[in-house]
Amino acid sequence: MATLFGLILLFLGATGRLHPLYAVFGAVIPFLLRSATLIMRGAQFASVFRSLKAAMGGSVGPPPQTSEISSRYIHMVLFHDTGMMDGTILEGQFKDTKLSQLELDQLKELLREIGNDADSSNLLTAYLDREHETWRPGEERTEPFSSSEDMSESQALDILGLKEDAIKEDIIQAHRRMMQKVHPDRGGSTYLATKINAAKVLLIKIRG
Repeated sequence: MATLFGLILLFLGATGRLHPLYAVFGAVIPFLLRSATLIMRGAQFASVFRSLKAAMGGSVGPPPQTSEISSRYIHMVLFHDTGMMDGTILEGQFKDTKLSQLELDQLKELLREIGNDADSSNLLTAYLDREHETWRPGEERTEPFSSSEDMSESQALDILGLKEDAIKEDIIQAHRRMMQKVHPDRGGSTYLATKINAAKVLLIKIRG
């Protein structure tokens, strides 16, 4: 209808029954209104698309919260929401490779390569126990040996996934949340549970 009205105005202008400028101006208005309508619909569609993307697990929103522990050979990341683990190898033949990219035989080879580095061995054993439960059939899980290396405040914050401005309540909540994921009674790792407990004790001592 708007388009037809514009054509009529152009016809009147061409036949001299309406001033040409008025005719052109009147004819353009319907097209401008139609363009504005299309733009508004496009914006509404974009808004709906973003909402659907968020609902379907798209990249909208903050990233998942994680904790990080580093040793000589492995930088391990624990995902709080799922309790899943993955790590990046820092030294050796598998350097810069993700643990999740290695086959079980390669992980066992890495464990032998790590040798007597306590923290690296414990981290890899914790990963194997969680991701490959039958990696040592016929054997019971053994208590991992502890490292005598002192933990720094920065390391404790990384382990609990906390920021520099964390207060006592943040520390307690982070500790509780993580222990629900990695406690040995829930199939988690004794080594990681020990590290998490040590991080809580240290931070409470410093900031409590």
